[in-house]
Amino acid sequence: MSEKSDSKRKFIIEKATEVFASKGFRSVTMKDIVEACQISRGGLYLYYSSTEEIFKEVCQAADEADADQKDISEFLSNAKASELLLWFIKEQKKAILKRKLSLTAAKYEYAFYKKQNGDSKEAKSEFDTAVKVLTNILIRGNDDGEFDCMDPDATALSMMYAIEGMKACGASFGLSEKKVDGELLYLMSQFVES
Repeated sequence: MSEKSDSKRKFIIEKATEVFASKGFRSVTMKDIVEACQISRGGLYLYYSSTEEIFKEVCQAADEADADQKDISEFLSNAKASELLLWFIKEQKKAILKRKLSLTAAKYEYAFYKKQNGDSKEAKSEFDTAVKVLTNILIRGNDDGEFDCMDPDATALSMMYAIEGMKACGASFGLSEKKVDGELLYLMSQFVES
């Protein structure tokens, strides 16, 4: 793909992000994106065939932008379980409190849309990955004597259900940082000794 094509695709994704953040997933049309980009319908179809295709790329771009820009691999491999847990919780907190150009509501709409059409693998995959990461942190903490978690699998699953609920609440009616901090501290208090 040429540099001009890459630049045009990036521009379309930037504008589409704004559209999806303000309108959700289901109500966005190709016409909405054409108008936001101020390009022709044919110009948009040259790059994308559907709003779903655009939305997937919007989500991928958002996930990449949310990833910490610094290289954290050394930190992740050398950190204590408690440090990893704090890093994980901090990332979840950012997602819960994110309000500017938040795609949270659109992502939930997309997940419901996919489920209605018999395909909920994509949304479930992201959730399952978070549960797996958290489970591994809890197991490591148990092994190192930092945590006292009787069932890391069940605890991680329960915590992620609570965190996803906070994301939904944050997207629908907002949560204060104080409230989020209190809920996250309560979740961690179940297995981290003071």
